[in-house]
Amino acid sequence: MNYTPFRPCPPDSLSLAESLILRGCHPLPRRRCFSPSHFVRTQTEPKTDITRLLSAGSALDLPVPQLLRLSPSPIRLALDIGGGSGALASLLRRLANATVLTTTMNLGYPYSEAVASQGLVPLHMPLQQRFPVHDGSLDLVRAGRAVNRWIPTPSLEFLLFDADRVLRPGGLLWMDHFFCRTGDLTGIYTPMIGRLSYKTIKWAVENKTDGGGVRYGEVYLTALLQKPPVLATKV
Repeated sequence: MNYTPFRPCPPDSLSLAESLILRGCHPLPRRRCFSPSHFVRTQTEPKTDITRLLSAGSALDLPVPQLLRLSPSPIRLALDIGGGSGALASLLRRLANATVLTTTMNLGYPYSEAVASQGLVPLHMPLQQRFPVHDGSLDLVRAGRAVNRWIPTPSLEFLLFDADRVLRPGGLLWMDHFFCRTGDLTGIYTPMIGRLSYKTIKWAVENKTDGGGVRYGEVYLTALLQKPPVLATKV
């Protein structure tokens, strides 16, 4: 990026940075120009996200109160992959006093600023980056709607195994409204998830529809899976 040191950064610096991040150029080099102050404060998260995370409209939904009941242990620290404006982080902080890290990419909308404006933690990073979290630290990892069939299969498998790396024994992996073609669910994604050898707590599949009915032969999957606990061994 060309810029004049000690002056404002070019107006397209954020969009340029994100295009590089999406191509694996991360972390970006340091710079000596001033970022634009276009901090956006939001009074609330998108209503649809809050509604879906508080009450179930279909079998695919997993409201936070139900999540807390299903969890075999308290949720204290979590990661929300592609968490948008931070609705899950906000609710888990309010209902469980949990700390949730939210990965975001702005891509035309100030998601990172929306998360930060609520006193939450945005991680500005793409899906293909290794999670900047220590091994075995998290009680919950949620893969939201940003995680879907458009991700190349090898990249998705790396993502799932990195989620396994950061989850503590007995932690939860929540795949929320993952969508793919029907045949790919049985032929590709179910075996991929099965390689983790997790216990299934919830597994719900429904057709992906729009105003014209079933769309492109796709389905939604919502799954809540538990990482196996560490088995005690005799010394």
